[in-house]
Amino acid sequence: MTSQQSGRFRISNDDLDVPERLEAIFQDEGYLFFRGILDVDAVLAVKRDLINVLQAQGVVKSGETEPIWTGAGMDRIDDIALYALASYEALSEGPARHLAGKIFGQPAFMFKNPNIRYTLPDHSMYVTPAHQDFFFIRGTTSFRTIWIPLMEIDATVGGLALAPGSHKQGLREHAEQAGIYSYVFKGRKQRGVRLEDIEGDWLTVDYRPGDALVFHNLTLHWGLPNRSNRVRLSLDTRAQPASAPRTFQVEKSILELRQYRKEVQRIVAEEGASEAVFEAVMIEMMKRGLPAERRPVTALIAEFERQLA
Repeated sequence: MTSQQSGRFRISNDDLDVPERLEAIFQDEGYLFFRGILDVDAVLAVKRDLINVLQAQGVVKSGETEPIWTGAGMDRIDDIALYALASYEALSEGPARHLAGKIFGQPAFMFKNPNIRYTLPDHSMYVTPAHQDFFFIRGTTSFRTIWIPLMEIDATVGGLALAPGSHKQGLREHAEQAGIYSYVFKGRKQRGVRLEDIEGDWLTVDYRPGDALVFHNLTLHWGLPNRSNRVRLSLDTRAQPASAPRTFQVEKSILELRQYRKEVQRIVAEEGASEAVFEAVMIEMMKRGLPAERRPVTALIAEFERQLA
C-alpha cells in the first residue's frame, strides 16, 4: 500500500441509537466516525489550555488563537505541564466516556492515560508510523481507541488515517522504524508496520472540533505528515466496558507509566541485556502487572534471551 489516501470515513451519527447496526459496522470496518458528536466547548477548552502552555514554552506564537509554530524543536516542550491540565482529563472522563457508553451499550471505563498529541510541522523524527494499538497495550482485548481532533485538521495539517477492515487480519509484526522516536515515552524507538506491507485502502477526513474517530485495537492507523505552519493538536483516549477486567496498564497515568518504563530500563541496562530484550520485557511486565523490581525483570530477561538465542 502507498501512503496515498483513497477514501473518506463513513459517518455513523445516524447509527448511534441503533446499537446492533453500530456494532455490525464496527466489527466489519474496524472503526466508527462521528461528526460533531462531542461537546465542542469541552474540546476547545483543551485546545486553548494547550496553546497557552505551548506559548509559554515558546513553541507556538503568542497572541494567536491557533497553534502557529515558532520553529522551536520538540526538546522545548515540557509535557509534564501539558499533562497537569485538568481540561484534557475532563474531556476524556466526560464527553468521551458518554460516547463510549453509548457505543458499548453499558457504562464505560476510561483508561487513566489519555495521550496529548502535539505534532510539529515536518518533524520526521517524531511521526507516528502505521501500527495497531494492541501491540502496545497488551492484556486486555476489549478496549477501543477514541481519537479526538482539538482543532480543524485538513490534508495540510495531516490528521489520522486508518485501513478499514485491517483488524480482521490479527496482530501484525511491528518492527523498529529507523530514525523515528516516541515523544510520549522519551527516547523509545518507534515500532510499526511498513506501509508497503499493508494491503487495501487508507481512509481519512478533514476533521473539526467535536468529531470523534473510534477504532478497534487491531485496526492499522498512522499519523499523516503535518505540512502546515501549525502544531497539530489532538487527544487519544481508550475505553472499555466498565464490567471488563482491568489490567495494570489501564489504571496508570502517562507520567506513572513513563517512570515505570524508566525504572525497568535502568534494571535491564544494569543486567547488560539488549534493547530488543528490554522492549519484550516491558510489554510482558505491563501485561502481567509486575512491579518494576529486579527479581521479575531479571526473570523475564532470562526468558527472552533464551527465546532470542
